[in-house]
Amino acid sequence: MHTTASGHLDYYKRHGINPVRYEMGNLQRHFDRRAALYRMLGVTPLVVRGSRVLEVAPGTGQNSLYVASLRPAELTLVEPNPVAVRDITTLYATPGIAPVLPQLITSTFQDFDPGRDFDLVICENWLGNSAHERGLLRKLGRLVAEDGLLVITTVSPVGILPNVLRKALTYRLDDIEAPFADRTAVLSEAFGPHLRTIPAMTRTVTDWVHDNVMNPAYFGIRLTIPMVIEELGHGFDVLGSSPRFAADWRWFKALAGDAREFNPHFLREYRGELHNFLDYRTILPARDPVRNRELETAAWEVSERVHELEQDTYADRPTRSSTTATVDAVRKVRANLSDLTATGWTAALDEFLITFTEPTLTATRVGEMRDFGGLFGRETVYLSLERC
Repeated sequence: MHTTASGHLDYYKRHGINPVRYEMGNLQRHFDRRAALYRMLGVTPLVVRGSRVLEVAPGTGQNSLYVASLRPAELTLVEPNPVAVRDITTLYATPGIAPVLPQLITSTFQDFDPGRDFDLVICENWLGNSAHERGLLRKLGRLVAEDGLLVITTVSPVGILPNVLRKALTYRLDDIEAPFADRTAVLSEAFGPHLRTIPAMTRTVTDWVHDNVMNPAYFGIRLTIPMVIEELGHGFDVLGSSPRFAADWRWFKALAGDAREFNPHFLREYRGELHNFLDYRTILPARDPVRNRELETAAWEVSERVHELEQDTYADRPTRSSTTATVDAVRKVRANLSDLTATGWTAALDEFLITFTEPTLTATRVGEMRDFGGLFGRETVYLSLERC
């Protein structure tokens, strides 16, 4: 089985796609969004100015444009996907597009050996949770200079849950033997209405479908915040996150020596706020961490069961047991959320369960889902860490 890193690359290269483009008709709005993200992470323009910056897996290069606009001393991009390399080269060929042009390394990160470190290392939406990729995460950390910053993305099992359920619906609709374009059209019809409920959506429906519900490497992306801290916590302290969910009311004068505990405190905040990752439209008070640990476990089980359903379906041996296991796992999540009745989450999950188990399912029927259709989680959590 492919790791997520190589799995993504193989899938992209097989179909000649680079489905990570943003709508960028207004460059200033794109820069505003990136500036807001970096502000939440504690990466201010002055941090970048004059720094040595490395970005791994930059995709289209669109996000790196903002970094380049802040005038780092150098900007290195490592990207092996030929389509992405073409897109980045074309982007930076635009006259006056950036005051600093990057050095583009057309290599896998596994083969990348710069022989030096960097002040700021960025890696978005690439690494997953396999042992191999956690090793690559440690490699990223080793490339960060002392007192430097690492910016990565993590995925909460709770935040990814709504799209995992869309993956389950995909297996009822998708014909793996059909042409790639035909499969794309069916799934775009099904999930386009869902995506159009998101006001700040910056990706096309086609790119979202390619990168999420059709992507065979999708389930490997579940690199969680606790996993990152387990791998890097001995040498890095969490600085910021987006969304910024962790409050810290401790008196700074007490944060000396062993009492600093930035990472343990951040983990406690994470566990009290886990339920808020389920729906980007909702912010609720902190919840019992024990209850949220149970929610995280239940959401992880849903991912595992849907992954098994994917393997059964595309091996042309879908079984009643894998379908039943998915339904049972979703019901456990629903039971955990029973104390949060004002959110509409149970209605959304009920609609999923009814739709998923219908004898005949069409893209039109999925597109018309009213309670579930607008449910999208805070799937990707950005994290900045300071090397200490």
